Amino acid sequence: MTGPSTRLHPGLRAAFAAEAVAVVRYTYFAQVAEVEGHAEAARLFTEAARSAECAAHGHLDFLRYAGDATTDEPIGETELNVASAVSGVLRDATESYPELVAAAHAEGLADVAGWLTTVAALKNAHTAKFERVLAQLTEHAFASAPTGPDLE
Repeated sequence: MTGPSTRLHPGLRAAFAAEAVAVVRYTYFAQVAEVEGHAEAARLFTEAARSAECAAHGHLDFLRYAGDATTDEPIGETELNVASAVSGVLRDATESYPELVAAAHAEGLADVAGWLTTVAALKNAHTAKFERVLAQLTEHAFASAPTGPDLE
């Protein structure tokens, strides 16, 4: 199967991003409703989050042929997915969050800067873990590759 056309691709990326954001929003809203004792609202938000997650996965099924919707890196197989995750999380840890931390400090929002610094540290930890897994996957691929005279 081929990926979406250059005309369709941006729309699918935007739809994926919207659905992914909806999953997090609705999950958060469900938690708030649960804490406040609104079981029916919590159930509805949880149902909506699952639906949005399903839609986001469907979008990724088509976007995978054009590259990760976030990093533009190739995705599909686990090794490619981990490499794409490394790319995205590394960018967050070294560019996106440090810029946000600086902006928060510039606005005098030390509590926000502290929170963002914590998230950046978490992103660095994720980067290291993903890099270890990627190295293991790469080593495993080389270790399981056929060798010897049968290659000719």
